[in-house]
Amino acid sequence: MSYNIVWGSYFYWRYKIPNFNEFLSKIETYTEKDIDNTKFNWGNACESDKILLAPEDWQSLMQPSLDLLSEDICRNFGYKKLPYNYLMLNPWINFYKRNQYQEIHNHVENSLVCVMFFNKGPDFSSFYFYDRNNTCLDEDMKQLLQYTNHHHVDYKAGDVIFFPGHMLHGVTPHKSDEVRKTFSGNFNLVTDKRLWHI
Repeated sequence: MSYNIVWGSYFYWRYKIPNFNEFLSKIETYTEKDIDNTKFNWGNACESDKILLAPEDWQSLMQPSLDLLSEDICRNFGYKKLPYNYLMLNPWINFYKRNQYQEIHNHVENSLVCVMFFNKGPDFSSFYFYDRNNTCLDEDMKQLLQYTNHHHVDYKAGDVIFFPGHMLHGVTPHKSDEVRKTFSGNFNLVTDKRLWHI
């Protein structure tokens, strides 16, 4: 007998950003003067500062991380070549100051979400996933299985994660005076070669 997982629709990939120093150098060209939260049609339920970016300005920097993802998928699922292209949409930079946070949300309209972490320190906020099906087990089963409804990603500066857009996630309140910096982007899987892709 064995413990079997029926559906594996909750997962994420984590890698070291291959070109971290180059990516960080470009991130650091942006300052608080570039923040414009009015360019986002979301964010009313959170406290964070954001900078909207143009996808075409970041395609070459994203490519090494996307190559790691493609190689991983092909190796684990037996593809000789990934049958899709990645269409990158509306990337942005997040600045988290003291007490700022991101509410639980998803990006269900997108195939994949990317988050890159550029710094980490004492009292930094934590990125976590939240189980939308947390009410499916009664309290006795939760205790028996040592179940928790959230999973905090143990990231380090220089890490990138990719995960399906349907997964609920958030960021806990930031408790440091050092500004926490991340880069985020959404991707769709496309086969139309007429679309811009990386």
